[in-house]
Amino acid sequence: MTGLPSRWREVLVGVALGVVGWLTALAFPPGWRLFLEGALVAWIGAIYVGFGLLAPERRSAVIEILVALGMLFGAVIGMVWWPWALTIALVFHACWDAAHHDGRITASVPRWYPSFCAAADLVLAGLFGALHRTI
Repeated sequence: MTGLPSRWREVLVGVALGVVGWLTALAFPPGWRLFLEGALVAWIGAIYVGFGLLAPERRSAVIEILVALGMLFGAVIGMVWWPWALTIALVFHACWDAAHHDGRITASVPRWYPSFCAAADLVLAGLFGALHRTI
């Protein structure tokens, strides 16, 4: 199992892109930020579907589609009813990224991707979560 010290570049890029995503949201009027975060959560949830479809076994695609549907559900709940659902969905997705480490769930996921994505997810969860205090 490859640990964090060997993945520092991926983590650093994920942190940087998480901050860029958050700063981009701040450029929009406050009423649009929740919509942008919800769209981002839905999009992030759908990323692994492509990897699942590339996998040789059908099981990976089914699992990835089910998780993406769960993320979409969390995005809708967060935009319509409870903004903290968006933060929870991002933290869940970081855990889902960790589960993909070294191809454990879907073999077609590039080795660098879970570390990168988990870092971006956690940065976005923290920064957007701080904004939820003002919603």
